Parts: sequence; C-alpha cells; structure tokens
Amino acid sequence: MALMSIAMQQDVYVVDGMFGLVDEACAGEGLPDRLPGSDWVHASSGSVFLETADSLIIQARLRVEVWDGSAEIDEGYWPDQVCMSLDLPTARFFVDQSDAGSDKGPHLSSPGRWRLRISRREAPEELPWEAATSDLVGACFLLQFWPDGTVTENCGTSSPMTA
Repeated sequence: MALMSIAMQQDVYVVDGMFGLVDEACAGEGLPDRLPGSDWVHASSGSVFLETADSLIIQARLRVEVWDGSAEIDEGYWPDQVCMSLDLPTARFFVDQSDAGSDKGPHLSSPGRWRLRISRREAPEELPWEAATSDLVGACFLLQFWPDGTVTENCGTSSPMTA
C-alpha cells in the first residue's frame, strides 16, 4: 500500500478555461500539445496545462499529493483521469495562470522521472478539501505524483499516455 509523504492545496485562477503547472526549468516553452487520448490535458515532459469543462470558471482548487507508489483513487468521485510520465529537471513548479500571472507552485522531493495521475471534478455537489461554493471554486483537480517505475493496474508504466 502506497504512503503519501506530501499534500498541499491552493486555489488557482482559470483564464479562458485553463491553467498550467510548469517546472521552473521549462518556463517560456508555451502551451504544449494536447495529450493523446485526452480532451482536457496539454502536456510536455516538464509541464501540464489543464482545462475546465466550462470556460466561465474563474477559480479552481488544486491539490497536489506526493506518494511513494501509485495511490488509490475513488474513480466514482473523480470521473475524469489521465496518467502520464514527466521528466522534471528541477521538480519545482510554478502555476501559469495566463493573464492572471503566475504563482508559486508545489515542489517535489527530487528532480527526475515521475508518474502523474491527474483527476478532475467539475462543479461537484460537495466540494472536497474544505472548499465552499462561496469560494467561487468551480472545479477541483487532484494531481498525484510518485516515482516512475512503480507498476499498478490503475496507472502504471504500461499506460499509453506518456508526455
């Protein structure tokens, strides 16, 4: 059973239905291509840009977790999921909020190759992580990182979606 070592969350601004999480070494590379098989994730080896289903959403709640192996996930609660591998030169991220500017993002324990599961939930009836509808949070994203090389049925190294 995998153990979580880090959990952090923050609210991010969503501009034109999108925001990004970018490794500091990959700054200035622009919007990556859409990830094959996904209609809401754009990814390169060091960045991910996430789209909301509704372009009118102005704020999203982002939770980042770091695990020592593939974490369990409630697939019923998180209906939209994508898995990939990332090569992170620094493993220090900033949040790209387009015209709303950038903000400090999470820092992982070390650079290198990481697996990432991204889960999205739009306008849930019950918002996770102490969010309230008055917070203007219109979507929630869960990003779960673990060192690459961990194989599981849900999101292992055999996943066809690799950035």
